[in-house]
Amino acid sequence: MKRLIIFVFLVCACAAAQNKSQTILAVFAHPDDETTVGPVLARYAREGNKVYLAIATRGEKGTNPRAAAIPAGDALAKVRSDEAACACRQLGIEPPILFGLNDGELGAIASPLGRDIQIVADRVEKLIADLHPDVVITWGPDGGYGHPDHRLVGNAVTQVIQSSKTSVKLYYVGFSPDQVKFVNEMWPMKWHATDPAYLTVNVAFSKDDQAAYHRALECHKSQFRLEGMQKFESALDRGWNGTVSFRPWFGDHRSDDLFK
Repeated sequence: MKRLIIFVFLVCACAAAQNKSQTILAVFAHPDDETTVGPVLARYAREGNKVYLAIATRGEKGTNPRAAAIPAGDALAKVRSDEAACACRQLGIEPPILFGLNDGELGAIASPLGRDIQIVADRVEKLIADLHPDVVITWGPDGGYGHPDHRLVGNAVTQVIQSSKTSVKLYYVGFSPDQVKFVNEMWPMKWHATDPAYLTVNVAFSKDDQAAYHRALECHKSQFRLEGMQKFESALDRGWNGTVSFRPWFGDHRSDDLFK
């Protein structure tokens, strides 16, 4: 009887360890950037993990008169904040963490130099200390389609990871040449491809996760008309084909799971 009790205890302990919730922190530049990893965020949240999204800028200069007649400035920043909150709800993740920096100004000449980029780094460092994420996701050196804010946010996050003793895993989202061609067929600014040899972590997602990212993208009504949203969704769906690819920041690490 005693052996049976011990056996049951060990089985339960192993199951609890396997089911332990883990934490992802995604750090991007603008409201709607999370779309590039939306299905993966939805997947890990659905599986019971804590998923946080930090957004560096207010997005107040991202006007699109064809989608919404909102001028640049505080009014648009408020709308985009609400849209980000809507997207997080649809993905099933925690409410967005907003740094509140000005759109398009992360690399502006300031005193001291690099002030805004350092603010991003400082905020990320504090989030890592507070949230203890197992995984951090951000833009790679390409910045998707080269947006300076995207590139600089990725640089700031990398700065924090490389200067700390944290064991957090850092991943850059990436698109292979085959994946990116579908987006570039409909996107006015051309996205940069990553050689598949570097995209060694490939995370599958379900139809439910795909539907969640569709709903999340459709929250960003100030940025896209419905027709544009649907074209973007279709391009991403065709490119991903059920799997989002990531490049590990350091080392030749291969896995089918961000936590392994």
